[in-house]
Amino acid sequence: MATRCVMLCALVLAGQVGTGAAQQVRVIHKPVIARLRGDSTRPRVLTRISPGKTDTLRGRIDSLRLRPGQVIAVTLDTTSPATLPFRYLSTDSAAATTLYLRPAVEIEPLAYAGAARAFLEDSLDPAASHRLASPIRFLLNGDRVSVTPSALSLKHTNLPFERVRLAAASPGESVRVHIRPGFNPRGVDVWVPVERPAIALEPVTPTVTGLGLAVAIVHVTLPPEAGTTPRVVRLTAKHAIPEPSELTLAGGETRDAKVRSVGIGTDTLYARSDPFHSDRVVIVYGWPVRFFAAALLGGLLGSVVAGYGARRRGKGTSPPAYGVGGLATGLLVAIAFAVGLNLTGLEMVTQYGEAVVFVVAALGALLGLPGIGKAVPVLGRALEGRAR
Repeated sequence: MATRCVMLCALVLAGQVGTGAAQQVRVIHKPVIARLRGDSTRPRVLTRISPGKTDTLRGRIDSLRLRPGQVIAVTLDTTSPATLPFRYLSTDSAAATTLYLRPAVEIEPLAYAGAARAFLEDSLDPAASHRLASPIRFLLNGDRVSVTPSALSLKHTNLPFERVRLAAASPGESVRVHIRPGFNPRGVDVWVPVERPAIALEPVTPTVTGLGLAVAIVHVTLPPEAGTTPRVVRLTAKHAIPEPSELTLAGGETRDAKVRSVGIGTDTLYARSDPFHSDRVVIVYGWPVRFFAAALLGGLLGSVVAGYGARRRGKGTSPPAYGVGGLATGLLVAIAFAVGLNLTGLEMVTQYGEAVVFVVAALGALLGLPGIGKAVPVLGRALEGRAR
């Protein structure tokens, strides 16, 4: 698979706590510290990041002093799909506003040959944008995926957006991106799902006659993103055996496959050509009520015409025997025709529909009864109404 997978990982810092005089040392009191640490039965370690050094603040802290350019950071126990488990206290570049910072990540699944889009959120103050006195830095890397840029330095809240682009040659169902803040060497993993264009399976009709009496035609289309080089697409079904079970297609090309019904109920069809696959398509095998009705009516009509012809030739006939024989012969010939064996010897323009079944059964009874009567003497005497 070509290196064309693209992913977006956007980070945002949001939330204003208070304001004060510029260039003033700020005293952060217990309620703000408690909010920074989040709900927990045990105190979390706070990290104070100053220009050129980092130190930890342990134990019970009722208040602390935040100087211009300093950042107070903490790692939470859990995270959500939308936010990373890190919180920060900092000030804007003028030290006029104390900010409660929350890095959020919003992921667009990797799309095969897709385009990156950037988007951010600020759940607390979406209209404001503050320049930070000290930037918040992150390092990013991944498994078998290139990350551009691999280092982020966020210097403001909200707009403009930040953008991170991932490119992977052979990703699986998802790829791992590791995001590490400057104060926490462990970081956190973010799993990015992979989306690929699907192979399209389109049955001509979602329901066909069951018991092997009909064939479902399915259009199979390989997405254009697969490229111009032909590749093998494998078809599988839960009950039936697709014909053919392998198709050779190029990107954007469509070919047909046939699925002969098996039993009564539902079947599922699936196509795969790594790294592409289809959704599972349901095909319903219905009861062959109309098929049997058309076959029996056609066989009965054929028997009436065959009996009339026999009487014109001066032969005796037994209407009940002709009727039963015509029903059986018409049904047999219709079933044989449905599975691909044309016993009438006549070329049919179309092979589908109740009218075709009716005609085939009628011709089977009309043409078959005299021959069967000659081949089987007992049946021949029964048709003529003669006892053994």
